[in-house]
Amino acid sequence: MFILASENLRVALSDLGAAIEAVKVKYDGGWLDVAMSPIEGTTNFAMAGRTVGPCCGRVRGGEIGIDGKTWFLSKNEGDNHIHGGPHGCALQVWEGEQLSPAHVRFTLELPDGLDGYPGNRRMTADYTLEGDALRVAYAAESDAPTWVDMTNHVYWDLSGRFDGAALDQTLEVAARRVVRNGAGHLPERVADAAGCFDFTRPVRLRDALDAGRDDDQIALGRGFNNAFIFDPDMVDARGFAARLRSPATGLTLTLATDQPAAVLYTGGFLGDQTVLPTGPASPGCAVAIEAQGAPDPFRLGIDPGILRPGETWRRWIAWRIMCKK
Repeated sequence: MFILASENLRVALSDLGAAIEAVKVKYDGGWLDVAMSPIEGTTNFAMAGRTVGPCCGRVRGGEIGIDGKTWFLSKNEGDNHIHGGPHGCALQVWEGEQLSPAHVRFTLELPDGLDGYPGNRRMTADYTLEGDALRVAYAAESDAPTWVDMTNHVYWDLSGRFDGAALDQTLEVAARRVVRNGAGHLPERVADAAGCFDFTRPVRLRDALDAGRDDDQIALGRGFNNAFIFDPDMVDARGFAARLRSPATGLTLTLATDQPAAVLYTGGFLGDQTVLPTGPASPGCAVAIEAQGAPDPFRLGIDPGILRPGETWRRWIAWRIMCKK
């Protein structure tokens, strides 16, 4: 376990999955937990706080194409591949090093062919804490052309309750397009982010779910489980990609990133998967906003951005938490 601390934030990091284990915010004379922290050692398919890779999300049939060749990835969810496979980044013990009181670096090496991915790969996750902001910078190198996409699967409830109040948070996302899923939560097509998917202005998550009660996407995901494609002009104008606010505490979290998309997951399946210190998790007890590349770009016809020898893949995510009560 590694600790980062500033005047207003305390962050605990783990070498298992290069994970965010806890985020505490200075609030009302004490410290408030705002990131979901499952009990260590319990079944945790939710991968809360862990670094997900070498890919994020699901790949139909586990098939990807690189330079005209098809690679067959391990199938760890029915006939499909998810979150990098059974030996993905979230399930690996990384090598951690505390470089300063405000900087921890995790390093992981994955061999050629693991879970079907080509290339011997070296990955790093650098966490830094500056005042109110926690930042992670990801990097990867490979000795063969390969596909890389990483994110952190942290879940938030800025009320600190993790009892369903997360759905009372308001969300704003700088996106006008959303990915609609088919059976098995597999990405199918990109559509306008209209109706219940319109978060271009702040909307209470519970209200958005109610507005989408007749939408097959909400039924499929037991809530939201969809990727939003950021609008670069909107991001530039607002200075953030997404913003989450709790009316209970007045805490506001802004997400900034150079990733092109983010998956909004309102935790519809958390009750099936995760145990918290207070007991079994419940649907909607926390919300994930996972900044990442476009999901299954091979299916959607989006350039996946192949990593080649001699190059370095880089992405960053920053979370800033402020109290505006």
